[in-house]
Amino acid sequence: MRFLLSFMLLASIAAGEVDFETEIQPIFENKCYKCHSDKKQKGGLALHKKHLAFKETDSSEVVIKAGDESSLLLELIEEEDEDLRMPPFPKDALEASEIAKLKQWIKEGANWPGEAEQEALHWAYVKPKKTKAPLVKNKAWPSSFIDHYVLARLEKQGLKPQDQALPETLIRRLCLDLTGLPPDLELVDRFSADPSDRNYEKIVDELLASSSYGEHWARHWLDLARYADSDGYQRDGFRTVWPYRDWVIKAFNLDKPFDEFTVEQLAGDLIPNHTEDQLIATGFNRCSPLNLEAGSDVEEDRVKQVVERVNTMGTIWLGSSLSCSQCHNHKYDPFTAKQYYQFYAYFNNTPREGEMKKGSSRSLFYTGPNYQLTFPGQDESLAKKSQKILETQSKIYTNLIKKLSTAEKNQNLAKSRKIHLKKFAKNPELNQLWQEIQTAQIMVRQHSPIKTQVMKEMASPRQTHVLRRGNFLDPDQKVEMAVPDFLHSMPSEAPKNRLGLAQWLVSKENPLMARATVNRFWREFFGNGLYESLEDIGKQGEAPTHPQLLDALAMEFMEKDWSIKHLFKSMVLSSTYRQSSVCSDEKRKMDPFNRLLSRGPSFRLNAEAIRDNALKISGLLSDKMYGPAVHPPQPENIWRVAGNVDNKYRTSKAADKYRRGLYTIWRRSAHYPSFANFDAPNRSACTVKRSRSNTPLQALTLMNDPVYVEMAQAFGKKIKACANTDEQRVIQAFRLSTARYPNQQELKTLLNIVNFEQQQNEQVFDPWFTLASVLLNLHETVSKD
Repeated sequence: MRFLLSFMLLASIAAGEVDFETEIQPIFENKCYKCHSDKKQKGGLALHKKHLAFKETDSSEVVIKAGDESSLLLELIEEEDEDLRMPPFPKDALEASEIAKLKQWIKEGANWPGEAEQEALHWAYVKPKKTKAPLVKNKAWPSSFIDHYVLARLEKQGLKPQDQALPETLIRRLCLDLTGLPPDLELVDRFSADPSDRNYEKIVDELLASSSYGEHWARHWLDLARYADSDGYQRDGFRTVWPYRDWVIKAFNLDKPFDEFTVEQLAGDLIPNHTEDQLIATGFNRCSPLNLEAGSDVEEDRVKQVVERVNTMGTIWLGSSLSCSQCHNHKYDPFTAKQYYQFYAYFNNTPREGEMKKGSSRSLFYTGPNYQLTFPGQDESLAKKSQKILETQSKIYTNLIKKLSTAEKNQNLAKSRKIHLKKFAKNPELNQLWQEIQTAQIMVRQHSPIKTQVMKEMASPRQTHVLRRGNFLDPDQKVEMAVPDFLHSMPSEAPKNRLGLAQWLVSKENPLMARATVNRFWREFFGNGLYESLEDIGKQGEAPTHPQLLDALAMEFMEKDWSIKHLFKSMVLSSTYRQSSVCSDEKRKMDPFNRLLSRGPSFRLNAEAIRDNALKISGLLSDKMYGPAVHPPQPENIWRVAGNVDNKYRTSKAADKYRRGLYTIWRRSAHYPSFANFDAPNRSACTVKRSRSNTPLQALTLMNDPVYVEMAQAFGKKIKACANTDEQRVIQAFRLSTARYPNQQELKTLLNIVNFEQQQNEQVFDPWFTLASVLLNLHETVSKD
């Protein structure tokens, strides 16, 4: 009866065309907008805008098809099952006359006048254009194209830039930004004697050419790459991916063009005739967390890894939160669920990295894929031979200890060694055996093969489906590899794999990649991004403070062959960067967060740089580069992970204790405690910007952590030996810490500390340790100004 009535009503209105504004839109407003408008878009359907109403829903279906009476809209409103009918029955149920109008409207072509076919694209999805630098009144101040954009905004706001920072402050800022280390005093003196633009540029070039540059900027990239030396999750077993970290360091030092840097990480294994280095670079996507805990579903975890790789790719190279589209169409940006899984298809063809053990319903094991590295002089057969020697001699050694001793039966090598040192230190037979054991250990370590994690495509690709609500157990329609055309089209000749995707990302037609990249780099130098929502360049992010400057930097980056060093040089040579960070209270109120760039950057160093800075000042810093992660001292019982995993923290010896923070072991479940206290992420996910907190734990770390106490002791000895008088020692120590000379009040205060300590302690060394500790804890020492 319901359908008969609809047919009769449809026939009665067939004589005249249905009017959208007076007959259809009121139906949408009264019955549909509760769930399908700007505030709520259930199922990914919105009916308040034409271009949204005609696009795919979360399930990749089009609800309204002009002229098509099989439109899903009609199926839903005429559904017999009242639980499934739309709008919900009975509260918002449609009248028969309303159903008839909707059917007639669709049959006539779903005419929806008065709105453009598609809403204008957000600025971020339009290619950046090179614009003429704006005119400014103060023509003497700008020293680069950057300054014109900054000064034009300042003049518009009635602000003036600050004078250039003092030479010693500027050179320290520059060294910390380009190398992550404080300057040698020789360099400070050289620049202070000649602070000319020419000399400044020469020093910039020297710092960009130093090996410390790559070590410092690799740290920034490893946050994005979610690099860690462990798998994550509760078990958190260890992995060998440090060759990828070393590849990143070398890439920065070689100034590898950013487009090549991108392609090799996303698809180095697919480059024809790829090199070993290009294969190692694919360790980028093997940094995903891996769950090998008992009882885990291996397919569920594989899907999680693919999802994580898609999300990371979107965050880094598109500056977009693609993760929203895993379950439904993006509410604000034009990414659909179908497009998400088309991206997903590019990453869906690699083998599973964990499998269930045969005959077990719970135990999992790692399955790769791996790549065995080659080193000059490496001899795997020698490693195997040495391993046999090691096992044999170790057994003999422990048995001998059990015979001259009453040790328990299950004596291991470590305990036997302790007994040897305590009771049998002069025993020639034991000493000879120990030398042989040590030699064998070295040979095993030097010649054993090293396998690192890399990407690999399967011979037969998987089928990819849209996953309803992101559920891997609920696949929907099949999709193929594809990219969103609203960004730019995929060239027809591009390979249908990750290599094609990587080439599409680095195309100069991509409106997002260059913007997102220069914006992140800018924040590292200036403390704020030109667009502060670094990971979400879209409608929900705040407007950029200097949109034309952002585009100018993006264009400069692309036109100069994606050279990161050229980009950095442009930034640090600008007058904007060289401003003093000291300003009046009035100006600080007008621009409290320095978003207008009315003064120089000033903020606390990141966690690794704080430690590296103190190591350099104290004279302990090792310049050794590359290789496996090191284990500097940390409190006991930090590693307490459940499961069949080695939780023993073996503190590194000699120079390895004092290597840069970049090389410190990074365990996701418990990363280095002092780094955690200074806001270093655990790297379970891509991190585009670290927070900068200010907590009591940070002061406790700098004052009491044994690592920093040891640095203060070493610095104290260095201070005592650096000059002949107390005043000269204090001045030199202050300069080593801050790069500048102390003023009279500062000098007086520090001398009072030394004098007080000398009066209180008979030990001559104590006052210099106290002074060193004070200086290493200064706000100025752990910050750049």
